[in-house]
Amino acid sequence: MSVYNVAAASAANQTYSGFDTVTTKKNNDVSMQDFFSLLAAQLQNQNMMNPVGDTEFLSQMAQFSALSATQELNKSFSNFMAVSYVGKNVTATQNGDDGKPTTIEGIVKSVEFSDGETFVTINDTKVSLDQITKISV
Repeated sequence: MSVYNVAAASAANQTYSGFDTVTTKKNNDVSMQDFFSLLAAQLQNQNMMNPVGDTEFLSQMAQFSALSATQELNKSFSNFMAVSYVGKNVTATQNGDDGKPTTIEGIVKSVEFSDGETFVTINDTKVSLDQITKISV
């Protein structure tokens, strides 16, 4: 196993979980598992004549921590923005039962947080934030 293979799998939203096993992740977040997979690959494949120093590992851990904090901040901001949509007229596009896109327009009645995702209710239809295409006052 090389560092490149693990990095390539993580870059494609996939996680290396053993020999020749790759699973696809649901979202674009970098997980602690991704970080430790890359760290383990780096340790296994480092040049023994020129090993990676402690300061480099600490630097990488600090960068990962900052990335993780930024992702959490982004998620909190998205949740805050969703709450501000209540009472506003929005337009959203969803795929219908036939697979064709349908447009939903109406006033946001409520916001729901479920399984790490945020949804708004428009005309009794639950819509994901990424499906909203227009917001009007």
